[in-house]
Amino acid sequence: MEQLIYIVEVICFFYLAFNIAYVLFFALMACFYKNTDFPAIEIKIKNRFVVLVPAYKHDAVILQSIEQNLNQDYPKDKFDIIVIADSLLPATVEQLKRKCSRVIEVQFEESNKAKSINFALNLLSEKDYDYCLLLDIDNLMEPAFISKMNARLQNHEIIIQGHRTAKNLNTPFAILDAISEEINNHIFRKGHVVSGISAALIGSGQVMAFNTYKQMMLTISSAVEDKELEFALAKAGILILYENNALVYDEKVQSAKVFTAQRKRWLASQFFNFKAVFASGLVGVFNKIHFNFIDKAIQRILLPRILLLGFSFLFAILACLLNIGNSFLYLFWFCCIGFLLSIPVSFYKITTLYAVLRLPQAFLLMLLATFKSKGGAQTFIPTVHLHDSEKNKLDELTYKND
Repeated sequence: MEQLIYIVEVICFFYLAFNIAYVLFFALMACFYKNTDFPAIEIKIKNRFVVLVPAYKHDAVILQSIEQNLNQDYPKDKFDIIVIADSLLPATVEQLKRKCSRVIEVQFEESNKAKSINFALNLLSEKDYDYCLLLDIDNLMEPAFISKMNARLQNHEIIIQGHRTAKNLNTPFAILDAISEEINNHIFRKGHVVSGISAALIGSGQVMAFNTYKQMMLTISSAVEDKELEFALAKAGILILYENNALVYDEKVQSAKVFTAQRKRWLASQFFNFKAVFASGLVGVFNKIHFNFIDKAIQRILLPRILLLGFSFLFAILACLLNIGNSFLYLFWFCCIGFLLSIPVSFYKITTLYAVLRLPQAFLLMLLATFKSKGGAQTFIPTVHLHDSEKNKLDELTYKND
């Protein structure tokens, strides 16, 4: 029995150590990230952009966000905003037609984001656009977003992920969600590009060469299209860049119930098609190729950040109580250092402290979401928004895949 406990202890230690080493390494590398000096960039090309906004219900939200996203300081004849309308009210569709460049209405027996995007891409010509910019229904671009992305694309780069950040910090869960996103921006985007590795996609705020995006999306149909696209790009040897100073504001979850629903989908995307992905990653190891793909495969076995923090804390407490050494305690401190390096200075205030008190609840909710995540890769649960009148009917706010 003692030998079994020892084996479990060793396995847990090395798994946590691997996770924490990964987080700490890229958190440290991100400290060397240099922001783009946009005034120094010579603008020779004004690329043509199509902004795709898949919209499933949420009528009030899409009307408001489109109104604000039209206010870009980029030539109006160089970008189009196209709403892909799925289950929107006829009155909403009519209003959108008067506001944005085009509305593409779709209707599926079972809807999801990838189906909507592919339907729209098939109607659009490669001759009309150089780049495709993807937004979620609630996303708000800063006025200079397209201009900044155009500046970064002067050398015909293929894909750049913008900096998605919180537009609301009105509840403890919204603050925790915002911090989580900034930690991911620091580790999986800034830290990775500094290391010469592809940044992680986030599902919106990304700009990609239109032709390449259209071709790659043909093979993607699940509700975790961003993760599938990451692997497709890695297989093709295409590097995902990151622009920290191009901001897209995103609404953060505001309640425990929505937090659980959203994390269910995230956890499903964490482990989707794991066997095939990891096997391909191992082949890459032996062939010494596709380092980006190997990194993406490794990310499939990493614990979500809140679970990593929670488990490292629990094991540290347990090790102290059982008097089995300080190894787990050191892991917990290194974990804390990695996360503290990743949190922007703007979050170091009293409201964040109040939000941190909800971490135990968030940890338990993540565990609950883990057990309920089966099938989440076929069901996309978007954020429940401030303007929704029926916030508790989450089953009506899902995208389902075949």
